[in-house]
Formats: sequence, C-alpha cells, structure tokens
Amino acid sequence: MPYRQWTFAAILLAVSVPARADPKKLVTIRSGDIPIILSAPHGGREPIPNVPPRKGIGIAQFATVRDDNTSELTELIAKELESQLRGKPFVVIARFERRFVDVNRPEEAALESDEAKPYYRTYHQALSDFTKELQKKWQRGLLLDIHGQKEFPTSLVRGTNNGQTAELLLQRHGRAALTGSKSIFGAFAGAGYSVVPANDSDDKEDNRFIGGHIVRTYGSHQGNGIDAIQLEFGSEFRDKAKLAKTASVLAEAIEIFCREYLRDSIPASK
Repeated sequence: MPYRQWTFAAILLAVSVPARADPKKLVTIRSGDIPIILSAPHGGREPIPNVPPRKGIGIAQFATVRDDNTSELTELIAKELESQLRGKPFVVIARFERRFVDVNRPEEAALESDEAKPYYRTYHQALSDFTKELQKKWQRGLLLDIHGQKEFPTSLVRGTNNGQTAELLLQRHGRAALTGSKSIFGAFAGAGYSVVPANDSDDKEDNRFIGGHIVRTYGSHQGNGIDAIQLEFGSEFRDKAKLAKTASVLAEAIEIFCREYLRDSIPASK
C-alpha cells in the first residue's frame, strides 16, 4: 500500500476504534494513614462511556436513584478528619451514576454489560486492598459507607445488619461502642441530632437501611478485623448549604469515637 494510502487507512482505523476507557477516572481512590475508610458508592453524576443505563429486569431491590451530595459530603468529611485527627482517611468514591453500575450490590445484580465490569471491580478492589492494609498495619479499623435517604429527613440512620458488620467492635468494647456517648451515633446525637434507631432503644435497624453489599462484604463478621457501618444521612443533612456543618459534626463524632476506641492507632491529640 502506498504511504499516503496506508496513513489514511491508519487514521480511519484509529478514528473508528474508540479508546479504552480508564475506570480509575471515574473512581476516586486515595490512600490514607489512619485506620478509617470512607466509601461513597451512590453519589456519582457521570455517565460511563459505552455503557447503557441498567433496566433491572428480574433484579430484586433494583434502584437507580442518586444519593444526592454524598460524594461531596464524603470529601468534606475526609478534609475535616484530616484537620481534627491529623491523619488522612482512606477514600473510595464512585463518580459514575448508579444507573449504570451499583457497586453496593453483588456483581451479578450490579451491572448489565461487560463494559461496566471494570468500574465495579475497580471500586471493590480498592475497598479490598484498603481493608487488608488496615488489618496489616493496625489489626483493626472502621469502614464508613456514606449514603442518603429521604424517609427520615432530619435523622442519621444506622446500618450494621443489627450489629453483625461491627461484630469485632461489639466483642471488644460492648454495645457502648456502637450506641454509647462516645460512639459515632452517640456523639452525633449528643450534638443535638436525631439518629435511627435511637441510641437508648432496643429497636432493630430499619430493614430498608440495615446495611448493603459493601458493609456485608467488608465487615468484621467476615473475619478481616475491619468493622463496617452504613451511614444513611437524611435529606436535610445533605442540603448544599448544610454540607459543611454536617461534615464537621460527623467528623467530630468520629474523632470522639477514635479517641476512645482506636486511640492506639491515630496520632495523639493536639
């Protein structure tokens, strides 16, 4: 083939074959230096190239709604924790929309095209790697999975599969570590906010928010030593004008928890 013809053909071929997408461009992954992992699976706003929206045919608990502003909230929480604890949490945030891939479901229920698999697996590989790193460095840690809900707009809803995903925490420190005054939910309530179930009740966790695939996969009941809690923020907490305050209050609650239950694994207080 003459040079000019070959060049033209090569150009046509390059144009006709789309470049392979990089899943890491749509998943924020940041390593940390304190035993806290922040995960935000449902706040993404970006489409995934060459992946059509899911239809959910035959899938139980199919949902595509975005947990508005949870990605932004997670970033603010990470920033607040870095300031208050003088250490960086590990962070994993899905920037792609849930209607293309739902990383809080088992893979067979999370996606409907092969092109979507790398995005799902990139998210979970990061969580798996970070969980192992926490276990290796500190022999303990906490994964907080950040979500949003509208049913309790002024409340923070707890999801641990009724304590299962925080099994090790409960074994080591008792119920107080989950609902006492120095727990995350206790400190959050102590700042004047509502939590569901109430800390002083024996009510079971709400089945709609009891804890999804992420906390069930990486919780300490799996034998990996990392406790996992799903945090469902009411819509009032996720209003754009209130995000900074929400992040500050939650970070303070996490700090109180860490000073009491992870004090050997974080920098000393200022």
